[in-house]
Amino acid sequence: MFRHPIAAIALLLLPLGASQVYAFQDESPNSIVIDVPHDGTRIEIDEDQDDVYEAVQAGRIQPFSALYQAVENQLNGRVIKVELDEDDDQWIYELRLVHDDNVIKVEYDASTLELMQIKGRNLNQVIKQNKK
Repeated sequence: MFRHPIAAIALLLLPLGASQVYAFQDESPNSIVIDVPHDGTRIEIDEDQDDVYEAVQAGRIQPFSALYQAVENQLNGRVIKVELDEDDDQWIYELRLVHDDNVIKVEYDASTLELMQIKGRNLNQVIKQNKK
């Protein structure tokens, strides 16, 4: 088991040039609560802490700050949940966001932040149009 599980999660939250990262461990040693810059966002990482730490160190996972920037650039809505999953050596961010009382499910490739899938109602209002 990784000696400092909080460190692996904190690396995901560390934007370039950031001076502070807040991470707290509650009563349960397996529960990690992360203070992210987006209030009301629930973060779940079900993968092994060692695997997450190694993937962050190797650059196979982009930090949450980069993910939020990609979402802000591409989509309308508020992120309410982020899950990080690994399947067949591919890391995926699974998000839930709310837009006009609709829950939208979104998947991003965690290494490239490429939008892989989006499901929900009124997607034409959720996806930002490129302005020329």
